[in-house]
Amino acid sequence: MSPRTPISYFWAAACLLSLAGTVRAQSGTWPVDYRVERQPGTLTLSTPYYTFRHDLKRGAEISMVAYTHGSSKNLLVKPVDAYVGTAEGETFHSQYDASPEVALDSLGKARVVRVTCRLLSAKGKDSGILLRTRYEYRWGYVKVKREFVFGERSVALRRVSVLSAVFDPSLEQYGYRQGIADQEGVSPVSFGVMQWRKQRAGAFFDPPLQTRFVPRYLVLTNPGIEGIEWFVSDDLSQWDYQAVGKPGAGSGGVSASITPLGVNVSINPLDVSGQAPARGTWTFDSYLGVPILEGHANPTWLHTSFGARGGKWVSEEQVKKWAESGIRTVHCHNDGDALGDGLFWRDGSYPPYPPEDMKKYDQTIERCHANGIRVATYFSNKELHPSTEDYKKHGEEWGRKPDDTGKLHHDLTRHGEYGAQMCLKSGWLATLKRNIDTVLKNHKLDGVYYDWNVALYCNNPLHVGKSSNGVSGRTGTLALSPTGHWDMDELLEFMEWTRERVGPKGLVIIHNTMAPMFATENFADRVVGMEWGYGKLSRSVPPVWEMPVEWSFAGARSRGVIGYGSIDQSAPEGLREVFALEAMLTGVAPWPASEEAIALYKILTPIGDLTRYQFQDWRGGAVKTDDRDCVPAVYSREGEAWILLGNTSLEARQVRVRITPQSFAVPLQSPGSAQRIEGGVRTALDVQRITGEGETIRIPAAGAVLLRMAR
Repeated sequence: MSPRTPISYFWAAACLLSLAGTVRAQSGTWPVDYRVERQPGTLTLSTPYYTFRHDLKRGAEISMVAYTHGSSKNLLVKPVDAYVGTAEGETFHSQYDASPEVALDSLGKARVVRVTCRLLSAKGKDSGILLRTRYEYRWGYVKVKREFVFGERSVALRRVSVLSAVFDPSLEQYGYRQGIADQEGVSPVSFGVMQWRKQRAGAFFDPPLQTRFVPRYLVLTNPGIEGIEWFVSDDLSQWDYQAVGKPGAGSGGVSASITPLGVNVSINPLDVSGQAPARGTWTFDSYLGVPILEGHANPTWLHTSFGARGGKWVSEEQVKKWAESGIRTVHCHNDGDALGDGLFWRDGSYPPYPPEDMKKYDQTIERCHANGIRVATYFSNKELHPSTEDYKKHGEEWGRKPDDTGKLHHDLTRHGEYGAQMCLKSGWLATLKRNIDTVLKNHKLDGVYYDWNVALYCNNPLHVGKSSNGVSGRTGTLALSPTGHWDMDELLEFMEWTRERVGPKGLVIIHNTMAPMFATENFADRVVGMEWGYGKLSRSVPPVWEMPVEWSFAGARSRGVIGYGSIDQSAPEGLREVFALEAMLTGVAPWPASEEAIALYKILTPIGDLTRYQFQDWRGGAVKTDDRDCVPAVYSREGEAWILLGNTSLEARQVRVRITPQSFAVPLQSPGSAQRIEGGVRTALDVQRITGEGETIRIPAAGAVLLRMAR
C-alpha cells in the first residue's frame, strides 16, 4: 500500500458488541461492513464470520483464510501465488515481490484492494511483466481480477497461473464443474453438474485431478464443517481463447502435497508443452467464495409445499396439521400443469390464476401465518413460459442457447412445458426482478423460493458484452464465434438484490441440486438439493460417512435433502426411516418433510431452540459406541450438552456408549448429571460409568435416544 493512501477503519454498530453477541443478534445472511486493519507487513479484511489476510511482503497475495467458527486456524498451508513460466524454463512469481503497490477503496459495504506487483524469480530477476490484481470484497465472496501486463514486446510462455496454493489437509473432498462448453459434447439438458472426488493429503492412491480445461467451478470441503470455492466470471473466452485462440491450452489440477502436507490447487489458463506468444494485457476474472459459518447449530427444517390442486388448494385443517407436525415454512409450487387442467402458475406470468383462485392463494397465506408458518412462492430463475408477452417479445433475445445450433431449450412436462430457459446475462434479469417485486408487493409473503438457482453456459451472442456486475464480455469478432459465456456475475448480483428486497428477516429458499455454492447460499436461509444426479436408494442407505458432499455441504445453512429424488418408490418403509434418521444425525432434514421425519424429529423437542447450541457430528470423537451402526451427534453449549444416539440398523441394538464431555464442541469439564430422556420421562444415568468404562444403552431399530449431560 502506498504511504499516501489512508486506510479507513470502520465496523458496523453491531460488530462493536462481543463476537458471540454479534452472531446471535445478526443473521449471517445480511451483509455488514468489513473491518480493515493494517499491521507491519499485513493487510487484514474481516467480518464477524471470516478473515482474509494479505502478505504485503509477498506480492500482497492472500496468505490467510480463516473462519471465526471453523476448525482450521488457516485454510491456506501455503499462500496463494500467481506466476508465469517461460519457454526457457524460468518461472517468475508474484510472491517474490516484497514491495508491491497497494491501494484501498470503498464501494458501498464492499472494500476494494488494488495491488500492482512485479513477477520476479526466486533470485530476484525481474521478468519485466507486471501483475495487477483487484480484489473486491463482498459478502461471502471476493471478486478477483488478474491482469498480466506484458507490454508491446512478445514474451514466449509455457504457463500462466492465476492461482497456485496449498490448502489445509482437512479439505479432503472436492467437487468441480467442468470447463468444457456444451457444444463440445455435453448434452444441452445438462449444465455441467458437479463431479465429486476425494484428495486426501498423504493418501498416495487418490488420483489427482488433471484437466486441460480450467474448471468453471471448484470447491474444497471438510464436509459439514467448512470449505472454500473458486470459480470463473462471465467471460469464458478469457480462459478458452485468450491465450492461444482455442480451448484446451490450459489446465486445472487438484493433487496431494507432501511438503507441506495439504491439498495443492493450480489454475492455469495457459499450460502447453511448447510455447505461446504473450503481448499486451491478459485479463482473468474469477471469484473466491467462503461459507458464512454462524457458530451455532442450524434449526431443524421441516418444510412442505402447496398449489392450486385443481382449485381445491389447502384446507384450514391441513394447515393446522402442518403446524402441529413441526412444519414452519411452506411455499407455493405450482409451475407445471400436473393435473392437466390448465390451472398452474406459468413462469413469468402475473396474475397466475383466475380471480377466485387468487383469493384462495391469499387465504392460504393467511392461514399459514395464523398457525406460525412462514410462506414463500416459487420462481424459476431460468424459465419463461411461451404464453407470456415477455417471451413473445424477447424470447430469442433473452434465451439461453446451450450449444451452437442457435436453438432455445424448453423444459417439457407431461402436459406441455415449464418454460424456455433464459440467460440472466440479458434483459431477463431486470424482468425477473420486476416479476418478483410485483408478487411480493401484492401478497403478504415472507419471501421467495428459487429454482434453477445456478449459472448456466450460454452461447447467445446477443448477450456478449453485457454484465450487470462489472465484468464485460469479449467484443468484436469473438462476439460472433462460439466462445460462450455463463451468467455467474448476474446470479450473484441477483442474490444480493434478493436479500435486500426481502430484508434481513425475510425468507429466502434456494434449490441448487448438483451445483451447491457458498457465494449464493450465503444470502439464503434454507437450501434444498439432491433431487437428481445420484442413484436412488432401493435396498439400503449408505452410512453417514459415505454421504455425498452435497448432503450437508459445509453445514452453513439448514439443508433439505429431497426424498423423492434420493429414494426409489419401491423402497421399503424401513429405508425411509433410516434415511430420515441419518439426515437428523448429520444436521439436515428430508425434503419435503416425510411422515417418518415428522415422527422422528420430535425427539429433538426437549432441546428447544437448536441455534442456542453448537452441533457436532460423529467425527467429533466426544461420543464413542462399540457398534458402527450406532451413530452419535451432539448439541452443546456452556454447562450443558444433548447427545443424540441413532441406530441405523433395522434391529434394536444394545450398545456400549462412552462419553468424553471435555471433547464436546463446547467442552463440559465436570459433568454433575447424566440422563436419558424418553417419552417425557427422565432416567438418571451413572456419570462416572458413562464417562469411564461406558454405559450400555438400548436403541430402537431405525430410531434414536436422547441423553442430556450437565454440570
